[in-house]
Amino acid sequence: MKVKGHGQNAENSLKKRGDALTRPRDQGLDLSEMAHMSGSQVLNRILELEEAREVVQALSPQDYYWLIKKVGEDDCLPLLELGHSRQWHHVMDLELWQKDRLDLDQASEWMKRLQLANTVELAKWLYTEGQHFAYYYFFKMLDVRIIRHDDVVDVPEGFFSFDGVFYVKPRDPELQETLQKVLEAMASMDLERYHTLLLGLSGVLPAELEEEMFRLRNVRLAEYGFLPFDEAMSIYSGLPPETLTMAETESKEGVVTVEDEDVRSIIPLSPFYHTQDRTMLAQVASRIHDEGFLDRLRLEFAGLCNQILSAEGLRVDHFDVLIKTCRRAAGYVNVALEKLSKRDIVLAENLLRKNSLFHVFRVGFGLALRVKWETERWLKDSWFRRAGFPLSFWGERWGAVLGGLVEKKPLYYVGDKEEGELYRDFESPEEIEEVHLISMGCRVMDRVLEKVAETVELGEVIREEPDITFHVILFNIWAHHILGHELTADPLSMEEARSFFHRIRGKDRSRPYKMPGFREQFVAYFATLNPLLEQQDLTFLQHTLSALWEEFLQEYQWVHIDDLDARFSRLVKIRPSP
Repeated sequence: MKVKGHGQNAENSLKKRGDALTRPRDQGLDLSEMAHMSGSQVLNRILELEEAREVVQALSPQDYYWLIKKVGEDDCLPLLELGHSRQWHHVMDLELWQKDRLDLDQASEWMKRLQLANTVELAKWLYTEGQHFAYYYFFKMLDVRIIRHDDVVDVPEGFFSFDGVFYVKPRDPELQETLQKVLEAMASMDLERYHTLLLGLSGVLPAELEEEMFRLRNVRLAEYGFLPFDEAMSIYSGLPPETLTMAETESKEGVVTVEDEDVRSIIPLSPFYHTQDRTMLAQVASRIHDEGFLDRLRLEFAGLCNQILSAEGLRVDHFDVLIKTCRRAAGYVNVALEKLSKRDIVLAENLLRKNSLFHVFRVGFGLALRVKWETERWLKDSWFRRAGFPLSFWGERWGAVLGGLVEKKPLYYVGDKEEGELYRDFESPEEIEEVHLISMGCRVMDRVLEKVAETVELGEVIREEPDITFHVILFNIWAHHILGHELTADPLSMEEARSFFHRIRGKDRSRPYKMPGFREQFVAYFATLNPLLEQQDLTFLQHTLSALWEEFLQEYQWVHIDDLDARFSRLVKIRPSP
């Protein structure tokens, strides 16, 4: 087995767990197909299998966890019944901890589920791999009394015993039935070890035991790519594109080679199958016939997702958290692949063969990070911030785009283009370029407005319109210019507004009003207000002004002059009629 760089711990761990296990897809469980099913459909498909138990127990612990989260905690009992304690242990490592503290409420919920699933298997686990958990949990949740046969003591209410000596009472009455069944199974399995456990509870030092449990849990999770928070955050340190190897040379450090069959048999598949089909990573994978290379991509992608989860706090409250993590990982990998390969599938494949997914992700994230840093540097010294305007000053869309960029991790504003959240991670270089152009447009417009503010008093406008946007200032100034007034941003009267629209519509007598020639006048007027702009900034300004004119045209080309209403005029502020 050859291992280099990232993924070494994960592969060594998988080897330990690989004995006599085969790929679940070979047994009739197609995880790639299940990636497109609902939780209930997945559960029904598994339960229909003739050898469901063998198939489920052949899953890697991580794939098992993904199925549990997809089906949902409330409906996962059949999967818990089919699984084994090693898979359970991984689930509990991920579910029971809130940062560095064990969540007893979560622990109790999972104790209930596991007891209902298989009490005997749970008792075995508590005696073996889960022994530390057993001591800590029972210390917190049980009261224990030792009453010898010759002691004349009435047994307190609520206590029960299986041997007439050790009497136990759960501190939470709602756990009475669950814990009684678990302890009964443990006593029936090995009474001497049961006595040892209960006697040992008096000597538990909970803080030290919890710290040791946390350390061991981190060691186990690190084997799957779940790194400590400080180490995991390195995934968000951007890399320049030139760090990736594209030439036909030896692969860079960090690339994993998987050759052990036991390891390959239990490489996590679910994260890779939940990448979006339209990404270049998925396109490259669809044309690869080299199973070794595919397994390497699956292993690295699972490790990448797990490192992202670790950096986000490793709390998976819902399956959507896992999907969002996959989408972030695949999205930034896609950004780098599309940017560097120019969508050439052969070049993209070569990039993936010669570089680890961790490095490819960091290059993609770095491209978005650079736009974020440029925007933040401008915002610190921007005129609109000094004037006291919020980000909403740039309008609903542009303000939202800037708001996404300045998040701790930059986000792409999708608005109503997609169902779901307003923001998501970047997934293509075009999206990064789009927000970069908007940021640059705001930057040069800010300089123009700063120049305007030297001669136009905006205080009155701001006082009257606390939610004013730059559009109103811009178009009101231009409207007064067209009407031959002094430079001002004051609202127009209704008579002035009608006169303004009459002039710019010229000979247009029917809708839509195209206002020919005035785009050029609008662009030229504001482009010449600041003659000190460099050529690149001037080009951005002209591009931005042209886009603003198009927005103006779309807003008013269907509005008849007689239908103008001060309440609904968004870009030109009109003073309400008395």
